[in-house]
Amino acid sequence: MMRASSDAFQAAGKTTAVIGAGPYGLSVAAHLRARGVPTHVVGEPMESWQRMPARMALKSVWSASSLADPDGAFSLDRYCRTTGAVATEPIPLPYFMDYARWFQEHAVPEVDRVRVRCLQLKGNSFQLLLSDGRTFTAGRVVVAIGVRQFAFVPQFAHRLPPHLASHSGEHIDFSRFRDCRVAVVGSGQSALESAAILTEEGAHVELIARGPVHWINRSLYHHGGPVRHLLYPPTDVGPPGLNWLCAAPMLMRTLPVGVRMRIQRRAVRPAGAQWLRGRVEGKLPITAFTHVLGAEPYGDGLRLCLSDGTSRDVDHVLLGTGYRPKVREIPFVDPTLREQVSQRDGFPVLNQWFESSVPGLHFVGGLAGRTFGPICSFVAGARVTAQQVARRATELN
Repeated sequence: MMRASSDAFQAAGKTTAVIGAGPYGLSVAAHLRARGVPTHVVGEPMESWQRMPARMALKSVWSASSLADPDGAFSLDRYCRTTGAVATEPIPLPYFMDYARWFQEHAVPEVDRVRVRCLQLKGNSFQLLLSDGRTFTAGRVVVAIGVRQFAFVPQFAHRLPPHLASHSGEHIDFSRFRDCRVAVVGSGQSALESAAILTEEGAHVELIARGPVHWINRSLYHHGGPVRHLLYPPTDVGPPGLNWLCAAPMLMRTLPVGVRMRIQRRAVRPAGAQWLRGRVEGKLPITAFTHVLGAEPYGDGLRLCLSDGTSRDVDHVLLGTGYRPKVREIPFVDPTLREQVSQRDGFPVLNQWFESSVPGLHFVGGLAGRTFGPICSFVAGARVTAQQVARRATELN
């Protein structure tokens, strides 16, 4: 286990603790270190990503998938030039993990690979209790934990046992479902890609979606040339017309809440990447505009009652129902501290520095989405996030 440097502990009052070592945590830490801010990163690098199905590929395009360091010295392009890796789209998950490991080793070499058990506010500082029993004090904390622990489970599945129902985010390997009848609920990338992988593993799959199945149309993006650069920012979140606005989170935060929510709903509506379409359409039955009303154990499996009046007998229901981050569901935040964080719809209310109502406590990634828009759900949002947090830490150090 790699421990934080002794200098970080000695400068506790000026140390910024980054909780989480995924794309956002590593990007924030890289910017802080570059500015000379004592930084203590806690967490297993890319832990959530390690638990994704190995056969997955990234939905994001190449230009939107680099982690962020201040000088771009550790981008995907630089990774290819340095290591000899060949650029490929869609980006396979193992490829991206190799890249992220390379980024971490060069940009954020010191990571304390433990968990935070408790985060408390002690006077004007924060105290962190770690899973190995150590405690340390930090003057600033960045919560960069991703969204994996915020899996949304619909009401009908709340009481179902794990062998009958699970969330798509719980699986690394779908091979155990070979020859099983599996209903996949949802119509976003996770549901669609899970359905494709399950089918390829030999499962008998049906996709059940509340609405239509949308596929992201990037025909103009792949046209290239000036058309691509005019219509698509490098971040590429949202459809043409909204994508440039989504690429400007500092502008997004100034819009009325209702406007931001409408943009959010349209920009990241459930949809699948175009490259996935041929692995789904014609390969498995899709029941659209239908939702599950109820589910009960039936024999060795499960009987689903659907809104169209029909039922399905399956061995398992897989929930590709996404994630809904909420401050109250962060297990390590002390309840007293949690109550001091101003919230809206479960999300922290943040200023331009991604800082909450508790001075020095920042939330980045999906937890910042309600303030800064849909880009916070993608790797592409890490750059502006890291820049803002690092500026704030430098300003007050």
